[in-house]
Amino acid sequence: MLSAAQAPRRRLFIVAAALHLVLAIALLAIAVSGASILLPVGLALRTGLPGQFAVVDLAAAAAVVVLVSVLCRASAASTTADSRRSAWWYLEASQASGITMFLIAQLNGITETGTLVLCYGVAAGSVALLWVQSRRPTESRADPWPFSVAAAIAIVPWGVVALYQVTGLVVSSPPSPIVRVVTVVVLALFCALWWSERRSQLGLDSAERLDVVRTALMLALGLVLLVLVAGLSRPSALV
Repeated sequence: MLSAAQAPRRRLFIVAAALHLVLAIALLAIAVSGASILLPVGLALRTGLPGQFAVVDLAAAAAVVVLVSVLCRASAASTTADSRRSAWWYLEASQASGITMFLIAQLNGITETGTLVLCYGVAAGSVALLWVQSRRPTESRADPWPFSVAAAIAIVPWGVVALYQVTGLVVSSPPSPIVRVVTVVVLALFCALWWSERRSQLGLDSAERLDVVRTALMLALGLVLLVLVAGLSRPSALV
């Protein structure tokens, strides 16, 4: 039975799940129409260069990010336990971070499988560390070092992306303007997500306010991915 205080949060989760579903349908429509671009995945071995051995459909992969939010939001709406609701949020943030990082790395010219998998794993794993910290006693959640360690780990994939961007500029082969802009925007969104998490650990935001901020950030991420996919559906956008 939901309390009067929990009912607004449940409505927020339901509305968020519905909006994410709309975004996912739009992304899947682009994928089905064949307008999406395919991002290469390669593998380099010492004995030779197999080169590209797989591709990732950008629109379909972006839809997966948004569908994760649909699943987690719907699941959070169906529970009244704060601990279970929190676990669904960290799962959502972890997978959204990991898969989005994978796609951002690909768009910036990173094609080697090992590097891409590590970018995914580090981005997703760093958010999982926040979940571990959230399970500590309330009086110790504000300790700075667990958050600082997690944040230091989370920034590593972005450093790799920055290296590729700078190298591309040096050799006169940078990513397209839309990719550079979206990279910065997504980085800003994830920084805001981590900042909101730290405010929560310090007890500066109520649970209700935190839910609204998290929802706004994840919806913004889904919208950015949709704009990116729609923009890159034109071949000239990659130049």
